[in-house]
Amino acid sequence: MSVRVGAATLGGLAIAALLLTGCASGPEPTPSLSASETPTPTATPTPTVAAPDPADLTTWVISGAGFGPVTRGAAYPGVAEPLTAFELSPVDEICPTLFTLEGEDTAALLLIVSAAGDVVEEVWVSGSPDASGALPVAPRTVEGIGLGSSIDELTAAYPELQQVGQLSAEGFGYAVGDEELGWVDFIVVEDVVTSIGSSAEPRAPKEFCG
Repeated sequence: MSVRVGAATLGGLAIAALLLTGCASGPEPTPSLSASETPTPTATPTPTVAAPDPADLTTWVISGAGFGPVTRGAAYPGVAEPLTAFELSPVDEICPTLFTLEGEDTAALLLIVSAAGDVVEEVWVSGSPDASGALPVAPRTVEGIGLGSSIDELTAAYPELQQVGQLSAEGFGYAVGDEELGWVDFIVVEDVVTSIGSSAEPRAPKEFCG
């Protein structure tokens, strides 16, 4: 901790040092800080995320842990029981680990469960603008990235973004995260985010069944 001492005080100390030269003495006392001179520590604010509304997808935050209340590792189908505004349905009998969670006028979430059918392993959402240019209602990341975000917005939000695959001439997969917190995956087609997922490892799947 540095102490600011005025010029007058410095001058007084210098004179005292000259007068005492050659005399045996103990160490000079260190000036103490007054209460007014002691700096007050400033606490660093911790970002917080508001609790999601189970009925409102726009309040669900996408992270490596999942989508709002639908978290990876959650018991299935129990995770969907409080979400009464949404309908849980199997995708197809030939894809027994895929289920959709869909509300009225919202994007459908895709839940990928374990082979035993008892745990949520991944969560995804996909969507593109309709004929009027409107995007489906869907969650976004805490940085504001969601369906319809541009590749420029994506790379600006995540400087550490990794490209993890190429799905087509104009389709690429990207991911951000780590092994501890999980990964957020982005499928970008023609420089626009069309799918977002939460997974245990970086993913860029061409299909989810098979």
